[in-house]
Amino acid sequence: PSCPHSCLEPCRRLRGPVSKPVRHIFRWDLDKTYLRTDFDTVRDLLRTALLKPEQRQNVPGTGALLRALTRPQEDTRVVVTFISGSPEQMRSKIERKFALDGVRPDIFILKPQLRLLLRGKFRAIRGQVGYKLNALLRVRTKTPLAPETLFGDDAEQDAFIYSLYADIVSHAISVDQLELILKEAQVYQDTALRILERAASIEARPTVERIFINLDRKSPPGQFLVFGPRVVPISDYFQAAVVLYGDGILDARGLFQVVADMIVEADYALTDFGSSFQDIARRGRLPADLVARLESQLEQAQLIEGLPAEFEVALLERMRSLSPRGETLQLKWEGPPDYIEILRADAKLREAIEAGTPG
Repeated sequence: PSCPHSCLEPCRRLRGPVSKPVRHIFRWDLDKTYLRTDFDTVRDLLRTALLKPEQRQNVPGTGALLRALTRPQEDTRVVVTFISGSPEQMRSKIERKFALDGVRPDIFILKPQLRLLLRGKFRAIRGQVGYKLNALLRVRTKTPLAPETLFGDDAEQDAFIYSLYADIVSHAISVDQLELILKEAQVYQDTALRILERAASIEARPTVERIFINLDRKSPPGQFLVFGPRVVPISDYFQAAVVLYGDGILDARGLFQVVADMIVEADYALTDFGSSFQDIARRGRLPADLVARLESQLEQAQLIEGLPAEFEVALLERMRSLSPRGETLQLKWEGPPDYIEILRADAKLREAIEAGTPG
């Protein structure tokens, strides 16, 4: 079907039209963010492409989290978009996977890898800055303005792209600055021109509230401090659920559903959740009253399938015992980041790794 958003890259709207006001927008990457995917080698890519929908595994907790975030409410709705670097040829399989998960994205965009190959844009096949940034800005012009939460991973440049997107839409950086950043990122000129045109015309609203980065490659959280407190590195999706609960975006029922999903799908134990909570709490990402609020809403955990009896009580006891005793240190930060310097530092690191002398 033709795209209802006049997209240059193929996409599809999966939900019917609705008139309720939008309370929140969730923008997701796919591989290593929502789905467990290996694509470090050609063999990995081929194996992934051949997987049937029912063989594709979620990153633990993601299905339950997305279902909880999109649970219908009487007066408002949410918008969910997926923008992935996976090739367009995988669309039907991934859409069937969404259906199996009970997830219905509003907009789903995949990368036109074959078209890029035929046009000789080999840099863009692996590169994501121009493709994802252009797609994010284009989709923003086709959806209502509302608070945004973005989900990505550390396999590529999601923290950089999402943070740059957030600063573009809030006009924290100028179009002239953006032009220099795109040049440094080696974005093809035609794509850069589309990005600059959209950036110049977009309404200035600081809508991006949180950017979650799943540490699939076990990157140290401190690596992302350069992007400021808006970017939250997570070792698992329990951490994302806890932060969203603290922000008032996710309710207690949704949090416990994520817990149950991670127990059933990935054999998470009480000690795993305790360590995960301690890590995110020590990094100063949670309000001081979070455990007390959850304790007052324990009834929402009742009858959740997959949640062992009294597990929620034991979990809250563990969380209470692991909560910081004093105030956590809040690092001072003034944005926006120096995007050009970040790109140059990344390039130097890659050169050092390729030369066999990292650091």
